[in-house]
Amino acid sequence: MLTPFAWLVPHVPTLLVDSIRGHRTPMLAALEDLSHLLFEDRPSAVVVVSARWQTNGPFMVDTGKHHRTLTDYSGFGVEARYDCKGQPALARALIEAGARAGVRTEASTRGVDSGVAVPMSFLIPDRSVPVVPVSVADRPIEECRAWGAAMGRAIDNWPDPVLFVVGGLLSLDPHAWQLSRDVPAQAEFDERVLAALSEGQWTALADERRALAAAGRRTTGDAVLVEGELRHLEILRGFLGADVTGDLRCYEAGSGMGAALMAFAVPGAPPPGAPEPGDELPESGDVPREHE
Repeated sequence: MLTPFAWLVPHVPTLLVDSIRGHRTPMLAALEDLSHLLFEDRPSAVVVVSARWQTNGPFMVDTGKHHRTLTDYSGFGVEARYDCKGQPALARALIEAGARAGVRTEASTRGVDSGVAVPMSFLIPDRSVPVVPVSVADRPIEECRAWGAAMGRAIDNWPDPVLFVVGGLLSLDPHAWQLSRDVPAQAEFDERVLAALSEGQWTALADERRALAAAGRRTTGDAVLVEGELRHLEILRGFLGADVTGDLRCYEAGSGMGAALMAFAVPGAPPPGAPEPGDELPESGDVPREHE
């Protein structure tokens, strides 16, 4: 069953550093609000597409019963640890849905990286909900969308509510990040992408990719680097099945990176607060008189 919203959530480990130090940043406040909202949605599992898990072959789905954390960042004085339960049956359902759609998918038992561990540390900190990690494969954009759509169908057919989260960034220049060097062109890129998503103009992402490719063929000192050529956003687009307008909850820029927390209403999902199958509905005599 689909939940009302899908989410783009950043995975930078500095979020954990800020949290441990007691900083009250706008992004941490927005993530705290989201955590409260997810408690109301009561997901039975979370499918997390990790832009940190880049694969050269098929899209990979972790079918493990339990996930241990992979440390893929260092030098921050804190590890993004999120050892958690898996949901093998749901993972296999995603793989089967991908195969039916003609998408190359395979099972894995890799564990969770920071693309899962950082977002989930804030969204469901008690680790009470099983997680299914999913990779971002270096595949054509059309196949990324087809994979997102296949996952959407599998989740829609699942008997219990399943949350869909994409752990990813917009611009990402690891070298600039390590040197604490600002790249003005990256902030401008983030602004254009966020405007496109907020207006539901998802086709503009293709224009941005073409512009990036053209710039990459020139010798420019301020070349914009992005995470995974934004394939994680194309997977999200396929999952939504429509060019949905995004609701930007928070944007945070840093040296060499742009992080956004965005909500996307899922077409066909029950509205927030709708009863789940099996929930008891009030007897007709219990309906307040103003609604009779």
